[in-house]
Amino acid sequence: MATGTRQCLHCGKELMKKQVWRNCQYCSMSCYHSARFGEIIQDEIPYARNPLCLEAIKLCQSGLNKREAARLVGIKQHILIDWFYRYGAENEAKIFSDRVCEHCGKSLLGMKNLSSRKYCSKSCSWKATYLKNHPEMQRMRFDPELRAKALEMYWGGLEGAIISRYLSVADGTVRSWIHDFGHLQKRKRNPEAFALLPIRDRLGLAESPKEWRSVLGEFVSGSGSDSFILVCGNYDVKGEINYLATIVSDILGRNPCDGKTYAFCGSRGKQVVTVCWSNGTFCFTRLPKSQGSYIWPEAKVGQQIELRKNEFEYLLSLRKKQGSKSYLS
Repeated sequence: MATGTRQCLHCGKELMKKQVWRNCQYCSMSCYHSARFGEIIQDEIPYARNPLCLEAIKLCQSGLNKREAARLVGIKQHILIDWFYRYGAENEAKIFSDRVCEHCGKSLLGMKNLSSRKYCSKSCSWKATYLKNHPEMQRMRFDPELRAKALEMYWGGLEGAIISRYLSVADGTVRSWIHDFGHLQKRKRNPEAFALLPIRDRLGLAESPKEWRSVLGEFVSGSGSDSFILVCGNYDVKGEINYLATIVSDILGRNPCDGKTYAFCGSRGKQVVTVCWSNGTFCFTRLPKSQGSYIWPEAKVGQQIELRKNEFEYLLSLRKKQGSKSYLS
């Protein structure tokens, strides 16, 4: 049986008898691929048939990963992944000739997943991530006037952390100034520097009941008619009312039935107890602190401090330190 001659549908070359018998339409696989997927584009990047794939490869060369490049040009990601799997290793020196580690600058040629690789190792990746989340502070230019102001505040009674926040200077810089020059002058309390302290520190440094109340009055506005007597120092507030009334009469020299409210603080500063005589009986109230501890005048300040109601409520809102667990949920 005679067989007629047939030609390749792509290049027009005459097919061999074996190809005619197998009903082949193309003379080779290259002609088949060129007819189905397009001709190979003659460019710097070889073996690319799809123009969009060529654009995506160039985007990967500029620094994008495969997913971003495929999404921008509008092709499926697996087409780009397949190209890099087939031809990327052979042409990486031409495509990624300047690809280096973004942290240490080492060349990435010859490493796996070069098209989407940014760092040469996990160590460089971890270091770069840490520096991104914890940027290093720029070295401050030396300012003698700023240093003199910081030392003046230190000699006035302030500590390094407060000076650092007030002057917007690195904590380590202020500590170095204090270490090198803090001994040149004796520290003493400066009223101007004392006003920069937070209320917790100012109340802790107060030396008399009058000064303690004046500091508290600077942060409280308004006035109240009811008066509260703070009993300075810490006491065992787990006792009975008679025990607390005895402290008012014997130590403070006051009549516990005069209608005023007397406030006591526990030994650990976690609880405040108030005692007041009203309508022929004692009113007893416990105020536990949910977190931290109360700020309370110490025994060295004096015996008692008289406050208004709004000042007493503001004092209860203050907290000395953060507690590890809340009493109330």
